[in-house]
Amino acid sequence: MSIVHHPSEAVLAAYASGTLADGPSLAASAHIERCAKCRADLRLLEALGGALVDDLAPAGMDRDALALALARIERPAAPRPAPVRRVRPAPEGLVLPTALARRGIGPRRFVAPGVWVAPVPSRSPEGWRTYLLRAPAGVAVPHHDHNGPEYTVLLRGAFCDDTGRYGEGDFAESGPGHEHHPTAEIDGPCICLISGQGGVKAGGWLKLIQPLLGV
Repeated sequence: MSIVHHPSEAVLAAYASGTLADGPSLAASAHIERCAKCRADLRLLEALGGALVDDLAPAGMDRDALALALARIERPAAPRPAPVRRVRPAPEGLVLPTALARRGIGPRRFVAPGVWVAPVPSRSPEGWRTYLLRAPAGVAVPHHDHNGPEYTVLLRGAFCDDTGRYGEGDFAESGPGHEHHPTAEIDGPCICLISGQGGVKAGGWLKLIQPLLGV
């Protein structure tokens, strides 16, 4: 099934300019990798950004800038060995998007039968929490609101809420005032990559397990 839901223009523009926070950038990258439309939009935004840079007036340089640059070239820093990092295999045979595979994911934490979360390490958290969430087929997440923006990309399965159906590759944006209770479709489990800032305003059993989820 084709991708229906895409990042907003504001999210794509921030991604293109490199100003999107680390967690949301991972979510956007996971979507863009699968979405030809957004890859084309991104190329256009990057071209527009390059044209704007070309139109900027040249900036002056310090008198010793060239000498300092040449000195660094003549005395290159000794190469450091690349750190050896264990790569944790993806859960349930999930094929991770490239950016997420390079980052890796933390261990799964089961909070209910068939429901688990797995943290994604962030290079610059800035108040964002990024994680994988798995819900079994037919299970509904309790009604909840958001304290800040939240971005979700579907990696497996599908869910529905009041805004529509989201399948593999789709990108969902939520924020304060968006109350919903996503429900995984009955065809199979749903696995999402989620990055949110400020956490959720939880209700029902979600409020009870929210400390375990860390969302």
